[in-house]
Amino acid sequence: MGNQVGLISDDDDSSENSEINNYINFTVNAMELEMRNTCYHTNQLPKIRGEPNLHKFQGSDMYKEIRALSGFASKPLNDRWNLLHALQQRENGLAAPGTASFSQNQQRYISNLYIPNKKSTRLMSLDSKVFVTKFDKRGDKLLVACQDGFVRIYDGAKGTYHLLNRIRARDVEWSIIDADFSPNGQHFAYSTWSRSFFIMPVSGTEDDCQWIDVHGLPNLRLAIFSLRYSPTGDTIIGGSNNSMVIVTDIQTRATQILRTHRMPGTDVNSVSYLHNKNPNVIIAGCDDGLIKVFDLRTSFRSRELSKAVVSLIGHYDGVTYLDSRNDGYYVLSNSKDQSIKLWDLRQPSSTRNRSRTRQDRLDLSSWDYRWNRVPQSFYDPRKAMEGDSSIMTYRGHRVTKTLLRAKFSPLEQTGQRFIYTGCSTGRIIIYDVLTGRIKEAIEGHRNVVRDLDWHPVRSEIVSGSWDTHVHLNNFNRNNANRSEKRQQSSDQDKKPLRRSRRLADRVGTPD
Repeated sequence: MGNQVGLISDDDDSSENSEINNYINFTVNAMELEMRNTCYHTNQLPKIRGEPNLHKFQGSDMYKEIRALSGFASKPLNDRWNLLHALQQRENGLAAPGTASFSQNQQRYISNLYIPNKKSTRLMSLDSKVFVTKFDKRGDKLLVACQDGFVRIYDGAKGTYHLLNRIRARDVEWSIIDADFSPNGQHFAYSTWSRSFFIMPVSGTEDDCQWIDVHGLPNLRLAIFSLRYSPTGDTIIGGSNNSMVIVTDIQTRATQILRTHRMPGTDVNSVSYLHNKNPNVIIAGCDDGLIKVFDLRTSFRSRELSKAVVSLIGHYDGVTYLDSRNDGYYVLSNSKDQSIKLWDLRQPSSTRNRSRTRQDRLDLSSWDYRWNRVPQSFYDPRKAMEGDSSIMTYRGHRVTKTLLRAKFSPLEQTGQRFIYTGCSTGRIIIYDVLTGRIKEAIEGHRNVVRDLDWHPVRSEIVSGSWDTHVHLNNFNRNNANRSEKRQQSSDQDKKPLRRSRRLADRVGTPD
């Protein structure tokens, strides 16, 4: 259904808005006080029993492609690399067939030996919690947005990160929740706890702001938790509360609504396009753990429930973030059930297991990721959820307080060998995609790392945290030696599983 949009209405009573804002701030402050009183925050990573199950993943196309792209096509993963030998091979013309230089896959192999592993510097200290840190497509600009109501644009081209622009955002209310660059990098869009998309030129001012208001909906409070520009740059999609995905045409300023559930009440925490060259297929991650794929050419036929072309079941709790591999098939999801899952959209879940999924979630009625302790069953599940069609699961980070991001590492630089995510312990967690293990756990922040981004061409990660700081993280050789020793010590300290545990795993092993 198409709704004409225009300027933001002033019909809402200002005193009502003030009262709602006060209520939100009071609730957040009460949650933080509760967390301090119960010693909620711990700097320890969760202990995960058992090894990652690679059975499904090793049979997938993605596993084979990443092995090839990261230089492991003809060698084992634990094969040690010798720089002197590699240089000798290159000088003798043996580095790559028909050339005297390293191949792209060999270059990625070398690059992946020097991934970020340590905080190098604090780029900025702001006055409030940082919600968004994001590079544009080429890495020339870095966008940082936080609760103080300002969007800051920094120079990311040469690694100096000096401030280019500082723009006051409109109608922030509680915070800027998400933001995204346009494909050409000339504009950015952001969302807040309001019923509008805001669009601004990167070099503009507050007066250059344009907005598209979502009209034609019931008089409900609306928040847009996630937004993305389309690959063509003419559409913005947003995940909202009340089971809605909002699709906005920038030129006509018209909006359409996709309904992920028949009844309102389930938040859509994350949205993404399936492929960076296809503007028609989108993915929505919902707060009940469901992931749904929609084709925008066919999904607006029903006013009550939009028809999903694929539904994915496997998370015990809400999805916090989605990232596509941009190949049209594979997607990762981060979740409040303390796991990251990989999905092959050619292997959808059966909707007949939906009732079973609801039954599985009944035991979590008292669990709220914003302030409760994480149930140990999340870290040590006895078996996968019935109907779980994911091909790989990664565990070892902590997801609490807010909607944490998890992303694939850059394709050209790393061959997407890694998945990196923020953590509520204040760390940056980097998983090795091929082994399922934590490769690096970068310390430095003192509160949850909500958003972070790996530079497209440089081996560095910029992280933003609720401790109000933005850090630059890159490779440090001394830290690499310590990490290797800790990994060897951890492998030696592992005890064999008790017979009862082995039997339990044999009955039902989580994916």
